[in-house]
Amino acid sequence: MSAAGFPSTRPAARAGRVVLGAAACAAALSGAPTQVRAQGNAQANGPYRITVREAANQPAPGLQSFAFAESGGRWLLIGGRRNGFHRTSDRERTFPSRMSNDSVYVVDPAANRQWRAPLPPALRNRLRTTNMEFFQDGNQLYLVGGYGSTCDEDRPDCYQTFPNLTAVRVASAIAAVISGRADSLARSMASITDERMRVTGGALKKVGRSFYLVFGHNYHTIYQGGVSGVYTHQARRFDIEWAGGLPSIVRYRAAPVPAPTADSSQFRRRDLNVVEAIRPNGRVGLTVYGGVFTPHDGAWLNPVYVDSVNAAPRLTVDRRFTQKMNPYECAQVVMYDRGTRSMLTTLVGGISFYYYDASGTLVPSNINNFMPFVNTVTTLVRRADSTTVEFPQANADSLPARIGANSVFIPRPGIPIVAGTHEVIDFRALPAGRVMLGWMYGGIRATAPQSGELNPTFASSTIYEVWMERTGP
Repeated sequence: MSAAGFPSTRPAARAGRVVLGAAACAAALSGAPTQVRAQGNAQANGPYRITVREAANQPAPGLQSFAFAESGGRWLLIGGRRNGFHRTSDRERTFPSRMSNDSVYVVDPAANRQWRAPLPPALRNRLRTTNMEFFQDGNQLYLVGGYGSTCDEDRPDCYQTFPNLTAVRVASAIAAVISGRADSLARSMASITDERMRVTGGALKKVGRSFYLVFGHNYHTIYQGGVSGVYTHQARRFDIEWAGGLPSIVRYRAAPVPAPTADSSQFRRRDLNVVEAIRPNGRVGLTVYGGVFTPHDGAWLNPVYVDSVNAAPRLTVDRRFTQKMNPYECAQVVMYDRGTRSMLTTLVGGISFYYYDASGTLVPSNINNFMPFVNTVTTLVRRADSTTVEFPQANADSLPARIGANSVFIPRPGIPIVAGTHEVIDFRALPAGRVMLGWMYGGIRATAPQSGELNPTFASSTIYEVWMERTGP
């Protein structure tokens, strides 16, 4: 869910961020190669530097953990929340319905315009959820699952993860919102119920003709500290076909839920970064970076590679690499350098396991500052020899604020995409010099590393331009 999700064990907490007690913090750090300060695979200088600056126009609402699509330079925003990080007290309704986004927004950043319309009544509950998995496939925006309430009174029995697949015709929905035609908006949407889609906090991607629903969980009650959802431990592959005006799931295959071994626990993930990736052999798969929660409420730091064998997904844990920065879901800039056959994945802000202290040293999470909100950027380079190296941007002010958690990256129109992929930018096709890659929008804006009554968080409405400048080979 919204940062930092639902803890799997009951930590000591204050109103706001989860704060681990000494024993839990030590357990979260024990046995991991991240005990040392950030030397090793965290390098000083990467192939480029990412910076952001506020766009001239700011017509967007404040949202986090929403679904996004684009058509003709206009943005379609569905679901998510209008408040910041959820609280952790059992006495509070941490996902109140009054803060759910029950509108469909259209944003035109170039014209500095915003339009909104209420969700169609028949789909209101399932589309005002948080952390739906989503993917735009041409003119269709597919929405899966999400967590929320079936009522406005916020009774405990109303909360659930929804078992739905909803398709939205993007251009038609945008036109309907702008024209104020509620009937047209409803006709632009089609939804089915399928228990295999009862997932929140995972990711929906497409490789070739097939969709992949990667990890996530089913949180089946109102939020309570110490109560964990049922994790899928799976990547689920399927195709979507249409019949009678409704989408249907066909050719479904899922990686078998593994036995409870050390490796299988690595698949207990949500609120993660899943990116399309070109493998060293040229094939296209998916790479999972980060995610939460380990049995001790920490973050997962080994990548997981999702590939297909005989139509069923295969999951491989890379224990040779330990990610240090930004493992929580954030804006992702994904590029491929065909000259070196390297995948370049930049994670912009959010929540980190390592962070820069006051002296500028990169240090691991600790009892005084566990998994803080950060204002840093990191780039992960998976090279042709299948090894990975991480390049945190060394200065602690690489972003103007503690932003990025549950935000989205929006490529600018005309950005070159690698043939055979859906979202991988062709790094070698970009012009020389400083290049605007697109925008970062929405997510959680924090006022301090750890949130609380005196350090609030907000759903961000700011649109940032994302710029890249090459710094090395």
